[in-house]
Amino acid sequence: MILPHVMSPAPVLGLLPAEPDPVAGCATCQNLARKREDARAARDGSRVSDCNVLIRAHPHGPRPSGRQY
Repeated sequence: MILPHVMSPAPVLGLLPAEPDPVAGCATCQNLARKREDARAARDGSRVSDCNVLIRAHPHGPRPSGRQY
């Protein structure tokens, strides 16, 4: 007996998280924010995302999120 093919439901995708704000006075965060803006100007979404990950991972503890990407 052949069973009819049943498709799986489409995945549900959420919104991208808000971009992290760089911590004021932190040279590392400020440098990453400049690189992120350069990447955005170059339309390099992968590099923008990489900078966001690095800003989030930089050890300062929780901070408010900024604009939506």
